[in-house]
Amino acid sequence: MSSSHQPPQPRVDSEPFGVLKPPIALDLDDWPTGRSISERLYREMPDFGQLVDQAHLAMTVASRNFYGVASNSASLEVFNQAVNDFNDLLFDLCEARGRPATRAARALIEHLINLSDVVADDSLAERYLAHGALTPMIEAEAEVGIWLLKGRERRAAEHRLRSQARRHKQQATEAVAKYGSSFRRSWAEKNLRDRARLHGHEKFYHYYRLSSQILHGASGGARESMREIDGRNVYRSGLALSLLPHAYVEGVRAFKLILESMVEATFPVEAEEAVEACNCLLTAWPHYRRAVLKVDRQLWPRTAPEGPFALLAVSRSGKQRWYYHDPELKMIVEAQPPGSAEFTDAQRKGVERLTASITDDMFAEEDQWISILIAGVTVNPRPGARRIKETSILIPADSDRRLPIQIPVDPSGQLTILRTCGVRWLPPQAPRL
Repeated sequence: MSSSHQPPQPRVDSEPFGVLKPPIALDLDDWPTGRSISERLYREMPDFGQLVDQAHLAMTVASRNFYGVASNSASLEVFNQAVNDFNDLLFDLCEARGRPATRAARALIEHLINLSDVVADDSLAERYLAHGALTPMIEAEAEVGIWLLKGRERRAAEHRLRSQARRHKQQATEAVAKYGSSFRRSWAEKNLRDRARLHGHEKFYHYYRLSSQILHGASGGARESMREIDGRNVYRSGLALSLLPHAYVEGVRAFKLILESMVEATFPVEAEEAVEACNCLLTAWPHYRRAVLKVDRQLWPRTAPEGPFALLAVSRSGKQRWYYHDPELKMIVEAQPPGSAEFTDAQRKGVERLTASITDDMFAEEDQWISILIAGVTVNPRPGARRIKETSILIPADSDRRLPIQIPVDPSGQLTILRTCGVRWLPPQAPRL
């Protein structure tokens, strides 16, 4: 707005939409974020956070006891990873992060089966630990991120990788010679399904397969983030809430069995409080499931979302600027004019007729540009262009500043004019977009 009480005077061909905005000037309260969704979940289950805190504390106390007594190094390595993944699962359940929770729960099932192996058979425990020598070799071969480093930092990183590869090369070579070439791929000789059945955990394997759809990016892994609405497939980005109940119950069940296996293997250490905390979490699961599914239903739109659309701004003198408008993100960004691939000859002629029909009397006194939302035309945002809120540009549908004069459009032009309106010009002293 102008700092002066005098109304701004129009200026021909001034920059449309006027004022400089930060690179992302979106109001995060206007669209669902992880924080707002987790807060909805807490409103449905206000005591859940306390329940999770109790489980976390009990698990931490129990794990410290195991670390101080257990003599089986393999079981401690497996258990340590399970503790960290259980921590992640609890966090993801609180923050409504369905896909990460699924990955954590899947990992806990694999930890359960690995732990069952190394506790039951000393030779498997030895085999498990021997595979650790291959990890430094794999890291050295992968050279993750090295190409992004420069100078001394890159040389130091390369030296570290070469050094660790040399230190473990003989140990890794001996392990592969002892256990066979397949040992490079996996420490376990049998597949996970057979190992799960051997230890009585075959029911977990069904969820393991289901969660693998998400982990491996299979087609079925996207089913919780897409839905047919109004005859169209709607793809939702963000938190996959409907994945949470499965991850919750299977992950907690698996960790409870991990605790019980550690107790059996490290007598006289007990973990009654941690096991009971898992039981309390399982008791609360039906309430959590109802709350999550309720919030998930609220997030899905009842009708298929609109857009994105092309937005054409036309000045008093006929100058044109194209913008990309996403009504779901409530965002507008300057765009490149549509090219031949996005713009048919008929549509181009339609725009020419449209702009030619705009007359000066269509502009309100305070307007310098007329904005027109057009469906069926694709525009791409300019690289590095600033994003601004739609409310700073577009006039609401019920506003009296909507353009009162209907612009004639030839139906053969194949243009769908969604709405037109004037755009308030900002004073020249304001920074430009």
